[in-house]
Amino acid sequence: MRPVVDVLRRVPFTASVVAVMLVVGVATGSLWTEASAQPWYGQVAFGVPAFEEGRWWTPVTGAFLAFVPVAYLPMTGSFALFVGAAEWLRGTRFAVVAAVVSHLGAVLLSVLLLLVLRETGWEWAVRVAGTVDVGFSAGALAVGAVVSASLPQPWRGRVRLGLGLYVVASFVFLGSLADVEHLVAGVAGLAVGVRADRVPRREVAVLAVVSAVVVTAVGFGLGAVLPAQSPLGDNTHVSTVLTGVVVSLVVGWSLAFGGPHLPLRKELR
Repeated sequence: MRPVVDVLRRVPFTASVVAVMLVVGVATGSLWTEASAQPWYGQVAFGVPAFEEGRWWTPVTGAFLAFVPVAYLPMTGSFALFVGAAEWLRGTRFAVVAAVVSHLGAVLLSVLLLLVLRETGWEWAVRVAGTVDVGFSAGALAVGAVVSASLPQPWRGRVRLGLGLYVVASFVFLGSLADVEHLVAGVAGLAVGVRADRVPRREVAVLAVVSAVVVTAVGFGLGAVLPAQSPLGDNTHVSTVLTGVVVSLVVGWSLAFGGPHLPLRKELR
């Protein structure tokens, strides 16, 4: 048990938040029942409706909940991984500030973005602006994106590309409120941590092939398993999926490596 205790001493903030998430899950019963179906859910979840109705406290109360029991696994896991890594590498003060600011920023910027897009009459934006969400995943993801710049190559490029592709693909293929928050958080986190590196040609080729295959498979898989009206349209249509694949690859690579030109040009000549 000593190694476990030593790790917990290095990441007290991360361990405490994960513990609170689980305690709240037990206290509310959301660890085994669907929180979004409970009568109190609307009072603690955040989103455009919450702010329009004056529920300013929801970014705090909603941070420690998952809307369905199975979502506790990715929520607590991503927080432990990303914020835990930040606390281990950069210290507790950095982790606290980065996680809190990232979470609040992702929630508030997503609300503002949807308020603006809703005024355009865009059907997707109008629909998503009427929903609410819970969880700390966007804040944790932003922290992970910032810390990814501290990783050595080749893992820095791999992790950043994975995060970039994830936030863009989930947005274009599904487009829920959570996906909007993740996109905002990912863009901000990757932008803060951007670094121009020389990446070997072989690594670029491998990443290009793998990312194209994975994103294409994910796009068609989500359309089959989770049909939805995404920002690009019906995700069960082949044309929508193919458009989403192109957008995900172009934007995801740009986010990961700092621009469509990529900071690889010297190595690729």
